[in-house]
Amino acid sequence: MTGWTIAALAAMVGTAAAGAAAPEPDLHRGTEYPGAAAFLKLADVTVVYPAGPGEDVAKARASAEHRARWLESLHKGRVAVVPDDNVTEIQRKGNLLILGWGNRVWGRADFPRPFTRTEQALSFLGITESDPEIDLLLFHRNPLEPSHFILFWSRIDPERDRFLPLPRIGSDWAMLRDFFPVRQGMLRPGLAWPPARDEQAEGRRHLPAPAPPDKIGNLDSDHYHAVFDRTKFSADEVQAILKTREAALRRAEAGVGPLPHLRIFLVLFDDETAKKEGSGVADPTHSLPWAHEIDMTRRYARSSSPHEEVHVLARDAYGPCFLSALYEGLALAVEGTWRGQDIEMHAAMLQAGGGMPELANLLDEVRFRSLPEDLGMAAAGVFAEWLRETYGAAGLKKVYGLSDGTPAALARGLGLEEPQLEASWRTWIAGRVAARKADLDFAAAQADAQKSRTAGDWPGMVTALQRALEAKPKDPQTVFNLASAQMRADDLRGAEASLKSLLAEDLGPDDSRFVTFGHYQLGRVYDLLGRRADAIREYDAVLALPDDHGSHALATERKGSPATKEQLE
Repeated sequence: MTGWTIAALAAMVGTAAAGAAAPEPDLHRGTEYPGAAAFLKLADVTVVYPAGPGEDVAKARASAEHRARWLESLHKGRVAVVPDDNVTEIQRKGNLLILGWGNRVWGRADFPRPFTRTEQALSFLGITESDPEIDLLLFHRNPLEPSHFILFWSRIDPERDRFLPLPRIGSDWAMLRDFFPVRQGMLRPGLAWPPARDEQAEGRRHLPAPAPPDKIGNLDSDHYHAVFDRTKFSADEVQAILKTREAALRRAEAGVGPLPHLRIFLVLFDDETAKKEGSGVADPTHSLPWAHEIDMTRRYARSSSPHEEVHVLARDAYGPCFLSALYEGLALAVEGTWRGQDIEMHAAMLQAGGGMPELANLLDEVRFRSLPEDLGMAAAGVFAEWLRETYGAAGLKKVYGLSDGTPAALARGLGLEEPQLEASWRTWIAGRVAARKADLDFAAAQADAQKSRTAGDWPGMVTALQRALEAKPKDPQTVFNLASAQMRADDLRGAEASLKSLLAEDLGPDDSRFVTFGHYQLGRVYDLLGRRADAIREYDAVLALPDDHGSHALATERKGSPATKEQLE
């Protein structure tokens, strides 16, 4: 259920914080009802984690604290974290996030457990589910104080919590496998506990698959088992995809370490819409490293990126990862680029521009996720590259499973004092700035040139591009742009000299367009200088070369009528 409004939510949960009387029992029949997603808007919440016999209390507490900080980042309200044997009566009657199958907040006569679970099956309000991997989400008014709410979520798994702190489900309950809701439904209106399911408002979905069973195809390569829709993918296309993925896996192996004996379950989807429907995740690609599974759209599967393969291999080589800066950063460091720019250049640009996040912000999961994607991902790649280059695979393995996202914990993991760690980071970053000074100067000059171009300041653009050429001499694109700026600035002699210098260079096939359009621009310069015969000679030179993006038509037109200054705009 989607499209709910803040006004609708306020009408539903706004009275809870004020302690008002319970509303009418007809809770959820309007089209704006947000279901369990309403819980994410509550400002005062107590997160209760299991601390009984047999529980991994440290893990449960860490998971609860992470979710508390995540909730605080959503609504800036107060969130308390308590073990299940230390819940006060006031907290018990408030807004509760109850974590874990074994949570003992249930159990009183007025608050019985609404499910039973064994190693073989889960029974929930008349449903029996035999999948042992299923997790349960349940949202309802608090039976001890109906002006407040409870949200139960069974999963305590820091590795998966990083991807999904809490499901955002528009119904009252759901059963999920990883990120995919295999069952979900509503509860009958009312305040009774345990609640009753509304069997007319629920559904079950098959586990993730790219197609109906009768349309599923399967193909294998050395390290992949591909599953796909035979009506969307041909066998030849999938074979080509598998070849590409095997090459990506080899790149991942080169960056992470020796390839273990594994087979990756590769699920292929036609596009993002099909992937969202079939996997529960709309991104063009995602992986489940603990399950050796990668889900990809056609477009991404045909790319050479080893990003998801790095996630899978790193999980086997280093264990589970709980910090996004390490998880995503390692994949970017192995890949070597982000948004077309190499990682070392990102390091230099971020530092030189004063935008490099502090280590504390990179390591803190909530603060890292609040960074703009371009900044956060680039910085994560830089961070992981520093670890790889400075401390090697052995050092990375020591900290890959770090759960305490602080510089102090990272330093301890590497066997350092925190000041040593900070000095290592600063020294490495400074080295990247020094190594890429020419590139930084070039980028800054190009940025200034673009600003001048936008403002119509052609002399300013000329000056900026001349600075760019000091940093990167003879760069053909910059020389061509300089000539164009000089033409607009009425420096025709300068434009002639720039274009002649460009044409005098021994340019390779990848730069052939600069030869073609260099002759064309030089012809226009000669027209503006009144040297028509020289201009015709340059246009004929264009026609003698292969047609490149309509160059022949442009040259033919200029042979028919000389270029004018107005045509430069």
